[in-house]
Amino acid sequence: GRVGVMVQLMSKSPLSIVKERFGDDPKKAKEQLIAAVKKAAGKDVWLDRLNGAKGLEHTSNKKLLHLEHVLGAVTQALGSRDKLVDEIAKAQGRDKDGEYKARLGEESTPALWDRYQAVQSRAGGRSAK
Repeated sequence: GRVGVMVQLMSKSPLSIVKERFGDDPKKAKEQLIAAVKKAAGKDVWLDRLNGAKGLEHTSNKKLLHLEHVLGAVTQALGSRDKLVDEIAKAQGRDKDGEYKARLGEESTPALWDRYQAVQSRAGGRSAK
């Protein structure tokens, strides 16, 4: 489960996790990790704000692993960013507040996921982990 992934992430270095999952060649492993992030991203959960000069190739393994985890969790739990924004607004009693939803829509997917988990735990709802 997700808890096992987080324990694994905490106990090993990001490079060792990438090598374990995608092979020993660091360059090919990084390419495969980037492909996995892009696959997890899809069009419904990804907000494309990449620096054109750098892109994902210059992002750390730790950030890429976290991004893959968050995007996969959002897709599995809710299916899209729009649904995530709606659920956050609904949990806070602001589901008819268009300006609030628009402001939430500007946040990154990982920030929205953190906020979703926080409002779910405060509301005593189902676990978002």
